[in-house]
Amino acid sequence: MFAQFLSITLFHALPAWSLIRWLPVPAGPWLWTVIAFFLLQVFLLIFGRDVAFLKEGIAARSTYRLSMLSFVLILNLFLVSIIHLLIRGIITIGGWRITGAATLVPVFSVALLIILGGLLNARKLAVRHVPINATSFPSSWQGRRIVFFSDTHYGTLNGPGMAETLVNKIESLNPDLIICGGDLFDGPKGKFGATLAILARLQAPLGVLAVLGNHDYFYLSRPGSSKELLQRQRNREEMPMGEETRLSAVKKALPWCFLENESVEIDDIIFAGLRPFSIGDEKRALEFLSGLDADKPTILINHKPQQIEEAADAGVRLQLSGHTHGGPVFPMNIVMRILLKGRHFGTTHHGKMILDTSSGSGISLWYPRTAGRHEVVVVEMTSGDNRV
Repeated sequence: MFAQFLSITLFHALPAWSLIRWLPVPAGPWLWTVIAFFLLQVFLLIFGRDVAFLKEGIAARSTYRLSMLSFVLILNLFLVSIIHLLIRGIITIGGWRITGAATLVPVFSVALLIILGGLLNARKLAVRHVPINATSFPSSWQGRRIVFFSDTHYGTLNGPGMAETLVNKIESLNPDLIICGGDLFDGPKGKFGATLAILARLQAPLGVLAVLGNHDYFYLSRPGSSKELLQRQRNREEMPMGEETRLSAVKKALPWCFLENESVEIDDIIFAGLRPFSIGDEKRALEFLSGLDADKPTILINHKPQQIEEAADAGVRLQLSGHTHGGPVFPMNIVMRILLKGRHFGTTHHGKMILDTSSGSGISLWYPRTAGRHEVVVVEMTSGDNRV
C-alpha cells in the first residue's frame, strides 16, 4: 500500500509543483490549498473504488464518481505539465521574458476543456455496423441483424436515463437477436430496480443473450458490503452467485438467456458464452472451449478479448467482446492499442476467426471519455462485397 501511495503521490507532484511555482499567488494559503487538493486526489484514486465496494448510498456513489474523475483529471494535468515544462525550456533558451502565468494558465485551461469535452462525449451513443460474410453460416441467417452492446456499468456512473437511451437506440435498429457482452452493472446499486425495468423491455425475435463481465461478477455477487468479498476480488477467488445475491435478482427481472461457460443453439448456430473471471472459472472456460464442436458454426461471447487463440483453435467463427472500452482516455488508447496489438477495438482476424471488440455502451471507470465514443454494434449477416 505504501508503494502505491508513493507512486501516485509522485504522479501528482508535477502538476502541483507547476501551480505553486508558476502562478503569482502568495505561498501561504495557496500552497496548502494546492497540497490539500492533490492529497484528496491521491486518496480518491487509492481508496475510491474500495469505498464504493464496501458501502452503499449516495456518499459511496459520489466517492466512486469523484475517484473516476480524479484519474482522468490528474492524467491530463500531468501531461500538460510536461508540455508546460517544454514551453518554459524553449522560453529560457530563447531569452524571452514571459511570465509563468502567461504560459501555465492557457495550458491548464486546455486540460480542463478536454475534461469538459470528455464529460459531454461520454453521454453520446453511436452505432457501428460490422458486415459479416453470411456464407460461412446457415443460409437462414443471411440478411439478419445481431445487435451487440457491452459495458454499460449501470449503478454508479449510469442510471435509468442512459438505460432508456440504450433501449431506444437498440429498438430503432430492429435486431433479430440482441447480445449483451457483460459489465451490465457496477458499483453501489443506485436506481437498480428502475434500470432493470427499462432493460426488461429489450426483446428480439430470436431472443436476448448475455454473459457476465468482471464488474457483474464482483458487484452482483453480494447483497451488501463485505471486506471478505473485496479480498476475494483481489485474489480472483470464486464469488458467491446464489439466490441471495443481486445476480439472482437481475436474472429474475430480465427475460434473457445468461451463458456462463455454456452454449445454446439458435437456428443452427451455436452461441457460446464464457465466464472466466476467477481462477477456477477461467480453467472451466478453457475446458468448455476445447469441448466445442469445430464442425458447427459457433459465435462466442466473451466479455474480454481474451482466450482468442483457444477460441480460434476450437473453430469459433466470430467472437464478440468488450471490456476495453476501446481505450476511452488519451493517451491510454494508444498504449492499449500497442499492448493488445489492435484487439482493443474494432474488427481483427485470427486465422479463420473474426474478433470484434466493442468500445462499450456506457460510462465506465475511465470517466470522462477523452478518446473514442460509446456505441452499439450491429453485426450484419450479408453476402455483399462489403463484408468482413
